[in-house]
Amino acid sequence: MAAAPFTQTLIFKGQNGRVIHVSQTVSDVAAAYAINPDGSDFLALPSDQNYALIDLIVVTGGTDTNFEGLFLNGLDSGIKISNKSNLNTSNFRQFATAPITIKAGSTIKLKQSAA
Repeated sequence: MAAAPFTQTLIFKGQNGRVIHVSQTVSDVAAAYAINPDGSDFLALPSDQNYALIDLIVVTGGTDTNFEGLFLNGLDSGIKISNKSNLNTSNFRQFATAPITIKAGSTIKLKQSAA
């Protein structure tokens, strides 16, 4: 199938209540990383406090990839993100119901895959 690029937004909440929104472009190509507005393929969280990934909102989703692997500090965390489960039309997205805490200053990458 022809790749269908899409966008997504990650929402992080710090221990003190600070909220960070990051919009990304996703190419819908297996083994490619999501891209941030500055053109980088990684996101560095601030080092002031731990942050929880409280939501990931996928707009439309791709046709060639179905999942994204979460990499923390260059290592595969083993967490798979389902694009379908995180569509903007869903009321119960993956991290809204089960947020994960990420250490202060960590780097995050999301790598696309078909399975």
